[in-house]
Amino acid sequence: MTTVENKPVNPEVDAIRHHYEVSNDFYRLLLGPAMMYSGGYWAEGEDLRAGHDAAQFRKLDAFIEIAGAVGAERILDIGSGWGTLLDRATTVHDVKQAVGVTLSRTQKEFVDSLHNPRIDIKVESWEDHRTEEPYDAAFCVNALEHFVLSSLPPKERVKRFRAFFAQCHSLLKVDGRLVLHMMTIENPPLSRKLIDDLKFLQREEFQGCYIPHTNELVQAAEGLFEIIELRNERETFSQACRAWLENLAERRDEAVAMQGEEVVARFERYLDIFAYTLEDKIFNNFRIVLSRNA
Repeated sequence: MTTVENKPVNPEVDAIRHHYEVSNDFYRLLLGPAMMYSGGYWAEGEDLRAGHDAAQFRKLDAFIEIAGAVGAERILDIGSGWGTLLDRATTVHDVKQAVGVTLSRTQKEFVDSLHNPRIDIKVESWEDHRTEEPYDAAFCVNALEHFVLSSLPPKERVKRFRAFFAQCHSLLKVDGRLVLHMMTIENPPLSRKLIDDLKFLQREEFQGCYIPHTNELVQAAEGLFEIIELRNERETFSQACRAWLENLAERRDEAVAMQGEEVVARFERYLDIFAYTLEDKIFNNFRIVLSRNA
């Protein structure tokens, strides 16, 4: 069992908590009221900060609709963050029960504070989640990057991704859809700055996490899922990072008082890295929609 109390876990719980158990108040300052930590769907000409929450909800509405989850009995969000998708699905899209799994205790505390009786949030690894009744749809929004260790050999990394898809296959109804939003990288030309920044991401901010090649995901899902859509949405995430950097700059003194200079500087650096690597087409950010095979 890969529970929060046992080690080792892929990646280790401590590595995830290093980033995600910064206080909820800090994340509220950074992310704003939507508390959604991924790319948004901005309308043309919409201001990044003023339109941030609307962009995030627009994105979630699109995900829920493309998953065929409007009015669904049960959905699953793997790496569910602060529960924004779960709450949106149940309060706006008439989902009867929304289950989320996270390794962050502070995120669970935040979701519990919503007091939404249709949400069931668990501090649990995706590997250990079980259900008696299969889900109508599942989501994994910019979380899969945390589930495979970068130190593994290439074949073992593909096996880990396949284990993820096999687990999702076991949890979903036949023809149930899995919607992913996630970053990938191919083989960019390397500069000293890029090498240093990638090392920072892997060694200091998201220790051990792995940004896959797109073909690794396709290979890992083969036979388990049919790929319905593969859509690169780099700008949705780069725009979000730029909005969060502006939020942080405006309230930097407050953020430092909450978490300290070291944490704030880490976040400023990693958000800038994500923003420019997406803008320079080094990283991708794909929306991938898959349908469970029989």
